[in-house]
Amino acid sequence: MKKICFVTAARSEYTPLRWIMQDLANSKQCEFQLLVTGGHLMKNQGETIQQIVKDGFVISEIIDAEIDDATQVTIAEAMGRLACMISQAFCRLSPDYVVVLGDRYELLPICSTAFIMGIPIIHISGGDITTGAIDDGVRNAVTMLAAYHFPGTEQAAENIARMRNSKENIWVVGEPGLDAFNRLKLMTRRELAEELKLDIHKKWVLMTYHAETKQSLIYNLAAVRNCLEALEQIEECKDCQVIVTYANADYGGKQINEALEEKAVENGNMFKVLPALGQHRYLSCMRQVSFVIGNSSSGIIEAPFLGIPVINIGERQQGRYQCNNVVQCGTSKEEIVQGIRQGIKKKKKKVVDDSKYWGDGHTSEKVTKILLEKVMADGLF
Repeated sequence: MKKICFVTAARSEYTPLRWIMQDLANSKQCEFQLLVTGGHLMKNQGETIQQIVKDGFVISEIIDAEIDDATQVTIAEAMGRLACMISQAFCRLSPDYVVVLGDRYELLPICSTAFIMGIPIIHISGGDITTGAIDDGVRNAVTMLAAYHFPGTEQAAENIARMRNSKENIWVVGEPGLDAFNRLKLMTRRELAEELKLDIHKKWVLMTYHAETKQSLIYNLAAVRNCLEALEQIEECKDCQVIVTYANADYGGKQINEALEEKAVENGNMFKVLPALGQHRYLSCMRQVSFVIGNSSSGIIEAPFLGIPVINIGERQQGRYQCNNVVQCGTSKEEIVQGIRQGIKKKKKKVVDDSKYWGDGHTSEKVTKILLEKVMADGLF
């Protein structure tokens, strides 16, 4: 029986991986392994390893590389530690395949180690373009190291084939994060209001702003403060409550989170700041809000599935297809105000409905079927 090892290092990639993990963990055709590291172990990221355990997964290995996102140097040092520790874990587990998703920087030591050790890499959600962040380079590096590819869209598949000069072992399956809409019973507005201590009668807004990793700390702090001030000052949001989740563990994330907490202290009636919501609460909130604002990929990929207006700030997602529900704006307060006003006017449906551009919500079924019937049965490795 083949052993398939999933490695997750951040909430942003665990959320879409969850359903594929669940399907393979329940399968009797392979041995499921799970390795947890990175931001999942960090207090300032919400210690999301607890959510993984709550979801029912048995963790094979926990690797604490003591990630410190205070500076680019401390992040790079942690990646060196992670490479050493991941090699030892792979020796103990002896996986036949390693599965990763997306473009987080933690994938560099994880995938380079697997590649050197001759363990075939299965990469999910490759082939996208996000020129405004270092994620773009990470994603493409993993593409070149991986043996099997499960992109979300036809365009992403074409990008992978062009980079690798081959169409072999590429399957277009849609983005797995959308599966939650078919697999989870989302919380009601009343349940969210009670759990998050929100006013059920007010309009809600969902905000997540991650550092643009190709920009300076000064740029990122100015952008997030402009966003917070725009929400405070614009007349259309005067009676709103804003649910804000922490930035990822990128350089600048720590300082962004400090700015968010400062604003929550200053204006706690409007801003509810949380390290993490977890997939269930996050998507439940997304369904209930008037609009989503920030620069998270969830606004680009998940929100269109619900038709929720999105104000996407800055260049972090530059290069990704933007559905009709998305309003793109700059990082100045004036541009964000204008973006919010445009977003509020957005209708849920357009003449051209591209809400399913990123997938149909059945990606995990497709990936599991291909892995069990083609990849693990093909005898190539």
